[in-house]
Amino acid sequence: MKCKVCTSKKIYEVIDLGRQPLANKYPKNKYEIIKEKKYKLKVFFCKKCKASQIKKIVNRNILFEDYYYLSSVNKKLKEHFENLSLKLKKFDFVVDIGSNDGILLSPLKKLNINSIGIDPSKNVGEIANKKGLKTFIGFFDKRMVEKILKQYQKPDLIVASSVVTHLENPILFSKNIKKFIKKDGTLIIEIEYLQNFLKNIEYERFYFDRPFYYSAHSIKELFKNVGMKLFDIEKIDVHGGSLRFYIKNSLNCKITKRCEKILNNEKQNLNLSIFNLFNKKIYKHSKYLKDQLIKFKQNNQNVIGYGCPARVSTITNFSKISSDLIKFIIDDSPLKQNRFTPGMHIKILPRKNNLSNIDVVIVFAYEYFKDIKKIFKNKNVIFFKPIPFNKLL
Repeated sequence: MKCKVCTSKKIYEVIDLGRQPLANKYPKNKYEIIKEKKYKLKVFFCKKCKASQIKKIVNRNILFEDYYYLSSVNKKLKEHFENLSLKLKKFDFVVDIGSNDGILLSPLKKLNINSIGIDPSKNVGEIANKKGLKTFIGFFDKRMVEKILKQYQKPDLIVASSVVTHLENPILFSKNIKKFIKKDGTLIIEIEYLQNFLKNIEYERFYFDRPFYYSAHSIKELFKNVGMKLFDIEKIDVHGGSLRFYIKNSLNCKITKRCEKILNNEKQNLNLSIFNLFNKKIYKHSKYLKDQLIKFKQNNQNVIGYGCPARVSTITNFSKISSDLIKFIIDDSPLKQNRFTPGMHIKILPRKNNLSNIDVVIVFAYEYFKDIKKIFKNKNVIFFKPIPFNKLL
């Protein structure tokens, strides 16, 4: 096996999360449950570019043509992209790759910034188009680049938030960016940061929808090979701690001190031994979560979950947690409601009429706990983060 980010052969298996379903496919009935497939989820690490990746790449068409994640349902995420849009006023033409339901396009339109989106999910892209947010539905590939350039100029800014982790072929993506972007144009990439996963024991961040997990080194390598330069990195607080990379379509730009600091930290701290320690911890914490849920059941406490992001699938399938231990999970996205979680098939319900007779809430969307806590009027409800399992106050 070669690294799909830098083609190095110095790549090693570091995590085995067993057989897992597709994390963003929510079956709605027994027929869809029977059809559900599981695959071995094994994660590898490249010593050269410091990227992690899943060995099994599931066809992107299966994953994204019909999708159940709506960005704009998340209030904090909306605020994040509204704040980002304010930084983009100086650009003439912005393209948002992976634009979802128009979460960035919407504030850009309000600021009169010329922008379009690209998204592979037909159902989600149509939601954006109905709002009047111009969205090309399809994957970002050579054909899409040619299609857009027949109608528009080259963008001087491309944004790709939580996109490069989902790719099938990162090297081809970087080449298509190079063809698409204006000379001296800027690419902004936002990713959930691999080193944070390891530090915070977040094994739930690994799932088939996104087979790649990047370090700053791997982003630098990926775009250096097409003549683009990583010159700045900003720490951002979405998704529990992410990085925003600024990449120039030019090699003639200075690297910021904060960019150098993160790259130097990775040289010292991101290696195979970190993964060995991480592996020991995930088995320990997964067992502890299940043991606590069993105790709640023995004490006749009613336990539900709140928030059904993709990580629910990885946690519940790795820990073998079903509706026997968590009665149901509340999620505010209408696309997920009245369906089941992947693999372990816990019912997903809307908030309305489902907030009574609850003793314990496992907050899977724990980054947004403050907002979630306000929803519960019963002060006796106890809230917990799943991994590492601890009480939320």
